[in-house]
Amino acid sequence: MTLDSGVNWETRWGPEVQMLAAKIDLNQRLLRFGITPVTRDNLRHVLPILSQHLVGITSRFYEFMRRFPEAQRVFDRHDTDRLRKRQQDHWYGLLACEFDQAYLLNALGVGHAHYHAKVPPSLYMAGYNFVVTDLLRLVAMEFKGGDIAAASASISRVVMLDMSLALTAFMLDSLISAGPGQD
Repeated sequence: MTLDSGVNWETRWGPEVQMLAAKIDLNQRLLRFGITPVTRDNLRHVLPILSQHLVGITSRFYEFMRRFPEAQRVFDRHDTDRLRKRQQDHWYGLLACEFDQAYLLNALGVGHAHYHAKVPPSLYMAGYNFVVTDLLRLVAMEFKGGDIAAASASISRVVMLDMSLALTAFMLDSLISAGPGQD
């Protein structure tokens, strides 16, 4: 699987996301979350297996999320096939540790888009939990010994980085929407 959504992540997101990205030191975030060359090597080792399952994981994700009325309302307003493909591309890039400016813009843009689609943060995190649980289950089934621990820790690190960026954008949009003098 490769990133092939046809989306130019550098230009997809508007000025709000571009300005926020300019204020974030991605290298510092990588250090903060313990993402090192070892993390990248661990994930590149398991990526060929995990990438084979991203289509199934995202399909099960949408089945699971449709159980929740607030998620169903969002899906009713969007092309879920397009969303599913973007999500597959995003997870592939995350697991491939492609941490560049395009990734940063996309991660922030995901938070921005989820905020404007009125996805509650708890629902967003529940979705991440669903995908991460499937990824960790696959690692446990497909690998042995130290590979399981190394891959699981590395998945945790990159997912927490990704959620932190998306939630940063989500929270900033929330503050901007509240306006001055509002709680």
